[in-house]
Amino acid sequence: MMTFKLHIAAFVSLMTLSAASAEPFVDVQPITTLGGDATRVSALIEIEASPAAVWAVLTDCTRAPNVIPHLESCRIIDKDPAGRWDIREHIINPPLLPRIRTLVRNDFQAPRRLAFKLQGGDMRVSDGFWALQPVSRGTRLTYEAVIAPKFAAPQFLITRAMAQDFPAMLKAIERASVP
Repeated sequence: MMTFKLHIAAFVSLMTLSAASAEPFVDVQPITTLGGDATRVSALIEIEASPAAVWAVLTDCTRAPNVIPHLESCRIIDKDPAGRWDIREHIINPPLLPRIRTLVRNDFQAPRRLAFKLQGGDMRVSDGFWALQPVSRGTRLTYEAVIAPKFAAPQFLITRAMAQDFPAMLKAIERASVP
């Protein structure tokens, strides 16, 4: 978590120096956990839209395949009647890797934080959060997660896929959030 905070601090400093900086910051690092190899993804983008607009994109399962690279489908399996959580099934078909099915529980603190935790499927770990912070020009959207598949895959492939897909995903969230 400390590494993420240092990267975010550096990114925020750079953004204040550059008047036209809407490029996402993405840091993808291979790590070792007690369960084996994994990948830590830290990301940030500032979006010229309200937290409510960004939140609507993040939580819309029907729009998810248009925002998340290689996502074939998103389906809500179960949900809290009060809207505090849901469990979603994602089917992801990344290039050079097997098709992946995940069940993830999302816990909502609208419109500030969406925490997710793996419940089942083809991943060994997929836990993290999205955080939304109001800023003068809109919303600072941050992401932090640790992910690892259950299946054998070269670590460099996972790292490269995340490094390529996350900037595209953040820009897609930005496009979908801005009216």
